[in-house]
Amino acid sequence: MRASIKQTLDAATERLRDAGVEDPRRNAELLLADLLGVDAGGLFLRRGTAMDPNLARRYAGWIERRAHREPFQHITGRQEFYGLSFRVDRRALIPRPETEGLVDAVLNLSLPDHGRVVDLGTGSGCIAVALAVSRSDLGVCALDRSDEALVLARSNARALGVERRIEFRRGDLADPPSEWRGSIHAVVCNPPYVSEAEWAELEPEVRDHDPREALVPGPTGLEAYRQLAPAAFALLCDGGSLVLELGAGQAAEVTELSQAAGFRKMAIHPDLNGIERVLVAEKPAADHEQETR
Repeated sequence: MRASIKQTLDAATERLRDAGVEDPRRNAELLLADLLGVDAGGLFLRRGTAMDPNLARRYAGWIERRAHREPFQHITGRQEFYGLSFRVDRRALIPRPETEGLVDAVLNLSLPDHGRVVDLGTGSGCIAVALAVSRSDLGVCALDRSDEALVLARSNARALGVERRIEFRRGDLADPPSEWRGSIHAVVCNPPYVSEAEWAELEPEVRDHDPREALVPGPTGLEAYRQLAPAAFALLCDGGSLVLELGAGQAAEVTELSQAAGFRKMAIHPDLNGIERVLVAEKPAADHEQETR
């Protein structure tokens, strides 16, 4: 006799609980709902329905992967970001909800029509693609030093209809293309900011599956900011803005690094948990710099 959906969920929940997965019931339900192509309500209504044997085998495989602490998003192959569905895998960092604040911050800038925005370290392309979808007039450039990440980012842009409006380039965030210098209206970046000590304490879903280079820049977690601030300053036109994601507790130090690079008019925006998460800094006009000396 075939197990019902409820019985299948009960067994999956126990397997995930035994494996130490946080909120095992929700994980089991979300995976099964994704597999069946239904929402939570649809899953509830089908709870007495017998599981199809082929789907049951596939679901069992998904549960084992999750029990071995593979991220939910890698199993389903998707993550929603800024209301858009992105393909995700080991090639790039899984987009986080707090990173949506970077997109909001850029869109809230007084960017000119057909302004130019550079996303340094684009990863999955989530920031660049969300900006291109949100404002069709923007010229968006996406830079990453990983060829594999760029392939993923380009495929996401293609799937969401904006591939032709984004310039994808290979390069390091500390040394972006020289031809961009002085012509960019906004630089946005979610840099690696996890310290070596913090990385060792991360949950297996992050530590063992997200690319380490997308998380850890060095011992302190501030190394990328030290390189990024002067590089971004050189890219921006007068009055242009730098928009950065911050690690918890890093706002004061990153503000100092940005000021040392020449930025002014700093603003810090908290995320939904009240953590100082986004820094917006402005490159002053050349005449303003001369007046303040």
